[in-house]
Amino acid sequence: MTLTEASVDLQLGKLGAGLMQWGTTDIDDKVVNPKGNLTDEEVRNIWKVCRDRQVVFFDTAEGYGGGTSEMRVRSVKKWYEDTTLDGNKEEAVIVATKFLPTLWRWTKGSFYKSLRGSLDRLGVDCIDLYFIHTPIHPLPLEYFIQWACDAVDDGLINHIGISNCNADLTRRAAAVAKQNGKRIACNQIMLNLLVWNSPKHQETVTTCRDLGIQIVAYSPIGQGILTDSLTEEKFSSIRAVKMTGVKYPAIQPLREKIEAISKQRDCTMAQVAINWVRGHGAVPLVGCRSVKQVEDAAGSMQWDLAKEEVEALDKLSLGLSLFERPLYRRGLFVIFISLLQLAYYTEQKYKRIKKILFPVKSGSHDE
Repeated sequence: MTLTEASVDLQLGKLGAGLMQWGTTDIDDKVVNPKGNLTDEEVRNIWKVCRDRQVVFFDTAEGYGGGTSEMRVRSVKKWYEDTTLDGNKEEAVIVATKFLPTLWRWTKGSFYKSLRGSLDRLGVDCIDLYFIHTPIHPLPLEYFIQWACDAVDDGLINHIGISNCNADLTRRAAAVAKQNGKRIACNQIMLNLLVWNSPKHQETVTTCRDLGIQIVAYSPIGQGILTDSLTEEKFSSIRAVKMTGVKYPAIQPLREKIEAISKQRDCTMAQVAINWVRGHGAVPLVGCRSVKQVEDAAGSMQWDLAKEEVEALDKLSLGLSLFERPLYRRGLFVIFISLLQLAYYTEQKYKRIKKILFPVKSGSHDE
């Protein structure tokens, strides 16, 4: 089975919309989102442009905004159905979300509680695609895959996905799914021209292809490293730089080639980088914070790089890899994300208590 065949029943399309910065909490506004939280109007405009451009795959997570990103998906999806579809039919989209294995989630009961929380926030009875977030868990990955298989049997999940899993973890997850008569539909990993020549990435891509697992590629433009607007000043502030350890001089030959192709094709560098991802059988997942970003990304769907162009970019690709990061750094990330979720929970709990104790009076500007 090829990667393309593996994704037929999911119908993910040529491009996915990542909604990591759609949270609405004060923590998102002051810490997570560099430019502040998106307004409801901005979110609605982004969703509409995505749908106008035939984007059908939307990716969120309970960890994005402490679940408030999921709530926004429910809200904007309902708005679009009521205003554009006249309330006559349901949106034909795939919405994926993720289970986050925080330090205190190590039982089947906690897994199901998390799953049902996402179901409630999304307003659905069954989640289209449910990823197991991060490769570091309080228990071996096999436990979480088994529980996900049980949830499929219970009608709560349609397809199972994994996230940031290398070749070994991918094989282990696929084996458990197969034992239960299921399969792993997707593996969401960083896949772009910064990491392509990493041996561990190559092995992971090959493993997914052999097992019929669709790769969903986040950071296809390297969080801006592979775009026209990059400057040396901007470079030092990009999170992917710290994650991968890439150096500014090292990316210049690659950027020059991307720029040359973009000029020949009269498109942006971002479109070339996104198109390259599709050229390797993956579904690019583009973070959506503005209509402009969506329009630019969607422009890559109208054409394909030639085989020679893909091969030329392959040769200049770097070999950085998150899979080669020390285990302790991944462990620190799980501790950090656990504490962040605790902070989200505390903020939302505080606001609920405050609303009960100090209800907003009718006519107030805060209503």
